[in-house]
Amino acid sequence: MGFFSKNARRTPFSEEALTDCTNQKEAYLLVLLALFQYMKDFCFDLNEIETKEFKNRIDTLTSSFEQETNLKKIGKQFESEKSEIAAFIQWEKDYLSNKETEFKEIITVLSSGIAMVNSENQRFNATIHEETLKLEKITQLDDIRKIKAELTKKISTVKTFIQEKQAQDAEHIESLSNKVDTLKIALEETTNVALTDGLTGAFNRLAFDTEISKLVTKNKRGFSLIMMDVDNFKLINDAYGHQIGDRVLVALVEKSKKLIREGDLLARYGGEEFIIIFPGTSLKDTIKKAEKLCTSLAETEYAVDDREGSQPLSFTISLGVATRRKSDSVTSLISRADKALYQAKALGKNQVVSEKDID
Repeated sequence: MGFFSKNARRTPFSEEALTDCTNQKEAYLLVLLALFQYMKDFCFDLNEIETKEFKNRIDTLTSSFEQETNLKKIGKQFESEKSEIAAFIQWEKDYLSNKETEFKEIITVLSSGIAMVNSENQRFNATIHEETLKLEKITQLDDIRKIKAELTKKISTVKTFIQEKQAQDAEHIESLSNKVDTLKIALEETTNVALTDGLTGAFNRLAFDTEISKLVTKNKRGFSLIMMDVDNFKLINDAYGHQIGDRVLVALVEKSKKLIREGDLLARYGGEEFIIIFPGTSLKDTIKKAEKLCTSLAETEYAVDDREGSQPLSFTISLGVATRRKSDSVTSLISRADKALYQAKALGKNQVVSEKDID
């Protein structure tokens, strides 16, 4: 058990866990583990900077700290990893700085293109004005034949000039359009990366916090949500390793996606905990969805490797369901879902508890 109290909740740095600490060393360790978790949550899930490998390193360090009771050994372990952590943080900062520079360059190109079009329009207007003055002088000629000849010549000149200007405008518009499309794609990709969990493909905590705040303050139809947690996830990691643990989380997301509609939101809330928001869905219907997911996962077996005779892996989840009330804040709604989930764990796991059933 290491430093952990038997009464600590599933998040080792919760208020209840800190209250249950029996000595100062235990409290320090819980705070350190909390900092590790926040460090993982703060990272952007980017393949280019190997965020997944960094998070796995933090998981390994966390697991090691959970098992170790000697503070000197913990200090040595952290000292050996400190430079790697600092290097990753600097790598991420440099990557984001480079992306910012790229966007600024694209915006500069677009600004230059718009300025060039404006400048050419000014030259075009000046030329048209000049040709207009020449036409006025033609009208002062006495000979009708000369007027006709001069008019024909000037009209031809103006026509050619207008056609050239139209061709230039079309070329500039196409060029600017392509650059705008490139910028739009780049911004969409960056937004998706910033709001997506790199491991599972679900939305991340930032995306969830943004959406839930918007729904609580503006949504008039109401909504419900499921908070779910993988049962005995630490045991799975200890028995099979973090790579298999990661595959369990991916499998959970894939199953969950079969339940949701286009407007629903599935997010990784933290660690092995996930939340699904169902806009415009009643508590009763959401409970049915939760029960279906719970049963489906419990009945599914997953191959751990390709070796003949290897035992498949199965896992279960516990789920808490809550629905938005008119008086709810984000905190109060999440709190009810979390209490329902905690009760599902306390009652033996692998089951659904709704806010109506909270003791």
